[in-house]
Amino acid sequence: MPTERENRCCMEIPQVTALLGEVAAEPACMLDHPGFEPVCLNVYSLQTAGRVYRHHFGSLRLRRTHRRFRYLAYRQFVAWCWGFLGRRIRVVIPACVVLRIRAEYPDDEGHCTGFRLPRM
Repeated sequence: MPTERENRCCMEIPQVTALLGEVAAEPACMLDHPGFEPVCLNVYSLQTAGRVYRHHFGSLRLRRTHRRFRYLAYRQFVAWCWGFLGRRIRVVIPACVVLRIRAEYPDDEGHCTGFRLPRM
């Protein structure tokens, strides 16, 4: 990951390790969790997440499908681990998760934003 802040292992984050501990054979990485793909990568789950987002916050202004799915996948992961955080509360997503989501829903031009602090 490009910055030190973004370069976090999933095993360093208590909310993530708590989810890993819920699985009988505890995975060594969040990517191996049996719920990761259905919650964060499955197109139908992300379409549903998009509908929920639209209901609560209005239309999602991201036009490109991969960009929209990437954004929703990050939101799904955060909601799964931390719950609803609120508008200006941000958390760093583990690098393995970010890279996996980017691989599944790549940016056409290869430019991804990365972690940003909220506007005040």
